[in-house]
Amino acid sequence: MRRTGAAGAVILAFVAGVVLGIGGMSLRGGPAPAAVPSFAATGTLQTLPPGPITVIAETVRLEQGFTNRHHHGGPTFTFVVAGRARITEDDGTSREYGPGEFFFEPAGRPHALEVLSDVRFDVLRLLPPGAAATTTLPAR
Repeated sequence: MRRTGAAGAVILAFVAGVVLGIGGMSLRGGPAPAAVPSFAATGTLQTLPPGPITVIAETVRLEQGFTNRHHHGGPTFTFVVAGRARITEDDGTSREYGPGEFFFEPAGRPHALEVLSDVRFDVLRLLPPGAAATTTLPAR
């Protein structure tokens, strides 16, 4: 029960960081985004990786045409700030994501990423000891 609360706290911290980071861009005199995306998403995280958990928050930018089949070493939460991407599962199902959308990738589940237009993801990863953030797999 307590671990579920920890996951909620981590996700809340990520969301707060995204909001503060976007808002801070205009406060520092930098260019303000033309349209700041917002999002709402829910889901169920069945389990957390065994502790201690390394928490990595990062911005990932990829160019149109980038493709990669991979899996993650721990639960990965992704907020699309700009651009469009398609995630295709190994069973062939796929979904496109654009600005303001959020998706979750569980640890160890192979999937392919295709960048449809230059994309910016803000990503939160929860990694158990020794786990790689992303492991590239052979294309299918």
